Amino acid sequence: MILFKAALATGVLTVGLSASQAAYAAPLSASIQSAATDPRANVKIDSKIQVERTEESASGEITTTLLDPATIKVIPGDKLLFTNAYRNTGGSAVTGFVVNNPVHPAVALTEVLEDWALVSVDGGKSFGKLSDLSVSETASESAPTSRPAQASDVTHIRWVLASPIAPGASGELQFRGIVR
Repeated sequence: MILFKAALATGVLTVGLSASQAAYAAPLSASIQSAATDPRANVKIDSKIQVERTEESASGEITTTLLDPATIKVIPGDKLLFTNAYRNTGGSAVTGFVVNNPVHPAVALTEVLEDWALVSVDGGKSFGKLSDLSVSETASESAPTSRPAQASDVTHIRWVLASPIAPGASGELQFRGIVR
């Protein structure tokens, strides 16, 4: 299984982020074999982050705008939309395609737009549906407890594409978060 990681650069979404620093907010690094040995290498992913701002006009109309973080100051409480756009640039269908996306510690996950995505709350060691996961807490030194996992506990998101990606086919995988 080949895993792709779309990770934020360390410290990118901190208070006072400059426009030049924000330009590096959504790099994608892929660890894959060559296309000659694995057709999954022909699937290219472009990752981007957009800041979602909602404003009310003087007439009371609510508008939501998606902004490039390189053009604004990203602050705690900002809503973010993360998009991983993929496209098969090869000549054959790709099966067994998996995308792993770490959630930066400065971001609290609020929603994964594909209900079939799996999540991890333990640093990517195990994955499942959020409703099936729990998080260990230490109430006291002698009495560890656990509670149901919440979206803000998610450390990684995994999409396992069940259908082959045909040559030239493309799609998007998205999730939302809030800057902590």
